[in-house]
Amino acid sequence: ISSSILIWMLLRSKVRLSTTNNRLLLGLSIANIFFSSGLATFNSTAPSDVDYFVWNARGNQATCSAQGFILFVGSGSSVFYSCSLNLYHLAVVKYQKRDKYVRTKIEPFLHGFPVFYALVLSTTLLVKENINDGRG
Repeated sequence: ISSSILIWMLLRSKVRLSTTNNRLLLGLSIANIFFSSGLATFNSTAPSDVDYFVWNARGNQATCSAQGFILFVGSGSSVFYSCSLNLYHLAVVKYQKRDKYVRTKIEPFLHGFPVFYALVLSTTLLVKENINDGRG
């Protein structure tokens, strides 16, 4: 809920998404929403044949894999978006980089790495069947 409120506040502010800081906060909030939605099901998407050890298991292998994919996208990208936000502030505060320099030279990497890492990690885990190995 707090990430949704932060997105709403960013989009309603006067500067909206014109600053790098706000764009990084938007990315972090979206990543947190993905992570939270992966946890919000309380394992109800787990295969129903493992209900003896997973409370409220009502899904199948496909729903379990989808939940795992969303969970890994959210967790991987939120960690690195937090790092991106820290690196942005390091560049601006300590190294006194100008907004134009940050926007053109640094910001593409600050968004690209978290998204790339999260998608590659999640896709690799999904393709290699490491999210849901089917053994229950």
